[in-house]
Amino acid sequence: MLPYIIVPVYNGSASLHGFLERINRKWMKQLVFVDDGSADNIFEQLKNINCKSLKHAQNLGKGAAIMTAVDWIVNNGGESAITIDIDLQHPPEFLDTYCQIPNETILLGYRNNRQKMPLLRQFSNFITSLLISIRSCAVIKDSQCGYRSFNTNIFSKIQCYEKGFQFESEFLIKASIVGWKINHISIPTIYNGEPSAMRNVGDTVKFIKMWFMSFLWT
Repeated sequence: MLPYIIVPVYNGSASLHGFLERINRKWMKQLVFVDDGSADNIFEQLKNINCKSLKHAQNLGKGAAIMTAVDWIVNNGGESAITIDIDLQHPPEFLDTYCQIPNETILLGYRNNRQKMPLLRQFSNFITSLLISIRSCAVIKDSQCGYRSFNTNIFSKIQCYEKGFQFESEFLIKASIVGWKINHISIPTIYNGEPSAMRNVGDTVKFIKMWFMSFLWT
């Protein structure tokens, strides 16, 4: 069975058409969109597509959106999932590469040309990946990359509490603590000029707090 594809969306109506054009038809029924309290009409657009769409009444954060989708997948008998962003920084053509998920392993994308990133993002990615590697006792090449796949039974072993972008780091640390491996998939580095939903100062403070708290998890 193909993994489900989790697509967290916040005000993503402008990206939807281009995203769907690049999705292979075999994946359409595996798509699980989560509208995270968008102010645009993305949810109305999703109703016209042959896929599952879920909705938050208000913006809760990327982590909360991913977990809403995971809960739906588990409740409907799904055993694996791929997370991907709608803005095409994660090429949908790589979905097949994420299908073969080894047991107790997370397949994590890493962007293979950091020089294409904005300078501040290069620095942020280097520091966060280093800190997550130290805490996980594993090599994490790109902790901020949300293009990843995993078997959903990981959530019978860990519980994640972060609702925002910090969820992605919390997930890697906790999976490593319970013995899961992190394997990497090289993907292109794509920046299309769209503003990031990350808030530099606020999200950095939350990350640092989460990282220090992680030493109390074991």
